[in-house]
Amino acid sequence: MPNIFSQFNETDLLQKVIIGRYEGYRKVDEYVEIINKSQKEGLPSLNQLESEFEAFSEVLAAHGVEVLTPDYVGKFVYDQLTPRDIGVTIGNRFVICNMAKRSRRYEATGIFRHILSMEGEEPNILLPPENNMLLEGGDIIVDKGRIFVGITQRTNRAGIEFLNSFFGDEFEVIPVQCDSFDEKEQVLHLDCIFNPVGPGHALIYPQGMKEIPDAITQNYKLIEVDEKAQQFLATNVLSLNEETIISRDHPACRAANEALREIGLEVITLPFDGAPATGGSFRCCSLPLIRSSSD
Repeated sequence: MPNIFSQFNETDLLQKVIIGRYEGYRKVDEYVEIINKSQKEGLPSLNQLESEFEAFSEVLAAHGVEVLTPDYVGKFVYDQLTPRDIGVTIGNRFVICNMAKRSRRYEATGIFRHILSMEGEEPNILLPPENNMLLEGGDIIVDKGRIFVGITQRTNRAGIEFLNSFFGDEFEVIPVQCDSFDEKEQVLHLDCIFNPVGPGHALIYPQGMKEIPDAITQNYKLIEVDEKAQQFLATNVLSLNEETIISRDHPACRAANEALREIGLEVITLPFDGAPATGGSFRCCSLPLIRSSSD
């Protein structure tokens, strides 16, 4: 397998991925970011995270995916569960993101060893300017010649302009205004309300967007989820390929999982309650480095 960054479609064959690191979580509670109601009611235990992440890793490996984990950063970073936020593979390049929470920007050091081992012509790793630009990987979806970018509390228009300046010749960059300013909605990132699946479908929580872009309504057959399903991250699935998805085994996600099966997809459901309690499910907890097209 060529060791070159590659991601052009959300559902292309996943070959190499970084998943969250559970070791060291909550070593010092003062550094744990509280972002949603469920966290306030109780943070996951290390034993629970170990069990769930090990099962996740085993399923990935069983499907031929090379699984990596971040190196331990330590000292002041004790939550490395959701590497999706800290970077994103776009085409044959990797973008290190500007996190809204400055303390989270140090998480990137945990993946340096993995991304620096990747081959390819320079500049294949892009580092955005500091200024006032915000950009997080959970707000970025690369699919079918487009880059959908959520405008949220974590990603702003300056981040979109940065992506357009580097990728606008190769991809159509499409802003998606997310309704993320009401705590009730709990929409942290675009991938909490929208996610392409299969050859041409997408999971969506319409109420999480101020307006659904034409590029979504015209290019995907939409599978809508309700408010409760969104709150339990039913849209935040991980595609292994066009036919196979990993999704959360939870009653609130059951209807969405069945809808995916009805369109012919294989849905692998796993117990995964620890990381979602911190704000992210399978997509948030994985950072693809290589997806290969079957074309």
